[in-house]
Amino acid sequence: MGQAQAAPEPSLYLNGNSIKLPEKITMSNNSVMIPIRVVSEELGYKVGWNGKAKTVTIYNDSKRLNLTVNQKTAKVNNKEVLLDVTPIVKAGSTLVPLRFVGQNMGLTVEWDKDTKSVYLFTADESSPDVVPPTAGTPSGEDANGGRDTSSDGTNHNENSEDAHITDFSFMNNQLHIASDYNVKPKIMTMTDPDRVVIDLPGTIFSDTFYEKFGFSDGGQGEMLITDYPDVQRIRFAMFSNDPNTVRFVIDANYALQAEVATNDQGLTTISLIPGTGTGSGGEPMKPTKPDGKYAVVIDAGHGDHDSGAVSIKKRYEKDFNLALSLKVSELLRQDDRFHVVLSREDDTFVELSDRAKIANELAADLFVSIHANSIKDKPSVTGTETYYWRSASKAFADTMHEHLVEGTQFKDRGVRKADHHVTRETKMPAILLEVGYLTNEYDESQLFDEQFQARVAENIVKGIQDYLGLL
Repeated sequence: MGQAQAAPEPSLYLNGNSIKLPEKITMSNNSVMIPIRVVSEELGYKVGWNGKAKTVTIYNDSKRLNLTVNQKTAKVNNKEVLLDVTPIVKAGSTLVPLRFVGQNMGLTVEWDKDTKSVYLFTADESSPDVVPPTAGTPSGEDANGGRDTSSDGTNHNENSEDAHITDFSFMNNQLHIASDYNVKPKIMTMTDPDRVVIDLPGTIFSDTFYEKFGFSDGGQGEMLITDYPDVQRIRFAMFSNDPNTVRFVIDANYALQAEVATNDQGLTTISLIPGTGTGSGGEPMKPTKPDGKYAVVIDAGHGDHDSGAVSIKKRYEKDFNLALSLKVSELLRQDDRFHVVLSREDDTFVELSDRAKIANELAADLFVSIHANSIKDKPSVTGTETYYWRSASKAFADTMHEHLVEGTQFKDRGVRKADHHVTRETKMPAILLEVGYLTNEYDESQLFDEQFQARVAENIVKGIQDYLGLL
């Protein structure tokens, strides 16, 4: 069954870290507009707002910026500056032109139109790759940065003090880069798409490197990786924003951490480790996805001290969620087309971030989170709901809901869009099932009935099979 691709949500990164925005990045007269308060406060600036004059002031010990809504003239340390686009107010946030931020707050600014992402870097940080793998170039502009190169990308403007990159290889999930003397690399890990960016300042490619690996007319090179499931390919070029920096980009299949080691012979080794961090409960075990099987993660909501909702007979949602999840997994495991992973198999607590992480590291095909609903002081409310967040998950939600309602035989409360962590942060089609209402007398009596659970589990399995075209 075909799946629609979700349109990328505009996002903002500062030194590689995602910044939560009160208002989406927007366009005004072909200029990118960003919320100035968020950026300013992240950089340590103070922000003042004069509602009557509609003027925002951004300042620190050495710089003071004054901008007025709908006026093209701003002031930088009392010197007038002409803006390309006037500041605007949207949903209570003051949006200013991205170019103004870069020019007057000492930042390197890059805009990725394909992923609708803004990347901001302070002077001491490395600039990231901002082009998805399909673009075939490791930077958002000419990767040679306007340097004098021949058609094969050979550098004709060498600085004798630069280190020369002479060779590289990839094996055992390690990227090895050889140079004629030691270089301290700068590493960035990026998402959407997942990749690791390695910048080597004060370096250029040697002639032997050009001869061995070859470059496109645009001065780009790449090596496809087929033997390691974590990595798609490695790209390399001179970085456009710094004419004396070699850039390598590792295009990954999911989020990777990078550890760097160097030796005194000029060898830099970047070791790749799956995952992006740990929750408070520690590092979850990374499951293995067997070849030729559909990987499905069944997520039993809540657990341990997190009971979830409490029913009218003082029974816990966490117990229902686990019981149904175990029944679903047991049925799926009887079908040798599936590899099944449970986020929890007993009454333990798993962080929401770790539930999503388990699925992402597995590169699962589907994610199903099982819950029961409740509503305070409204015992008459009954029924079954299916939730999704990303548009790529809607087809799965629609298919599953049809089978789920057939299994519960409760009131059909429809397919709904809602922002749940586990359906937002997972990278595969992901849904959350609210099977019935623990605060409704009839629903509750059914939810803890073994025959009811068996019937619902069977229909959840049918929903998975139907969506994958296996019925």
